[in-house]
Amino acid sequence: MRNAGKYLFPLLLILTGFMVLSCTSTAPPRYESTTKMIQDDKYNIQARIVTREELEKQAGNTHSPFIIEPGLFDPREYVVIELIINNKTEKPAVFKIKDLEMRMGAGYYYTKNSFQIMENWENRDEDINNADKRRMKIIAERYMLDRDVQIPAESLKRGYVVFLAKVPKYGEMTIMLPLMSEGFRPDIYEFTFPFSRF
Repeated sequence: MRNAGKYLFPLLLILTGFMVLSCTSTAPPRYESTTKMIQDDKYNIQARIVTREELEKQAGNTHSPFIIEPGLFDPREYVVIELIINNKTEKPAVFKIKDLEMRMGAGYYYTKNSFQIMENWENRDEDINNADKRRMKIIAERYMLDRDVQIPAESLKRGYVVFLAKVPKYGEMTIMLPLMSEGFRPDIYEFTFPFSRF
C-alpha cells in the first residue's frame, strides 16, 4: 500500500491527459452554409468561410499562413472569412479590421492582421524555412484586407479577415461588421454560421 501512491499520481496524469485529448476535436468544422449574403439600400455584402482545402490549394507547395493545428495546450485555430462588399451609395464607406468581432457562445474574438499572423509563425515551433516564410507573408498580404478599409462610392472591395479562435465541437459563429458611411454611428451587419465537428 505504501508504494501505491508512487504509481497513482502518474496514472492520474495520464488519465487526465486522455480526458483533455478526448475533449479537443481537431476535425475541421462543417458548416450548414459557408456563404451568407446581406443586401440593403446601401450595400450588397457577402461573407464566406474559406475552407481548409481552398487555403491549401491556394498556398501550393508552401504551408498556408492561415492554417495552424489546434493543440492540447493552445486549442485555437484560424477562421478565415472572405468579405465582398459592394458599396451602392454615392459616398465612400470605411471600417477598421480591428473593429470586426466574432462571437461563439460566451467567447468574443477579434481579427489578426498580416503582421500578427506572421509574428505568430515566428514564435511557433515549426520546421518552416525562411524562403517558405517569405512566400507565406506574400500570400497573407495578397489576400487579406488592409487594416483600414475604404470602399469608394459605387465600388467593390474584396479580401480576407482572419480570426484566431477556440472553435468548439458545435454551435454558431457570428461575425459582426461595422460599416461607416456617414454620421457618427456605423451600420452593424451580422452573419451567423451554424457548424458542427461531428
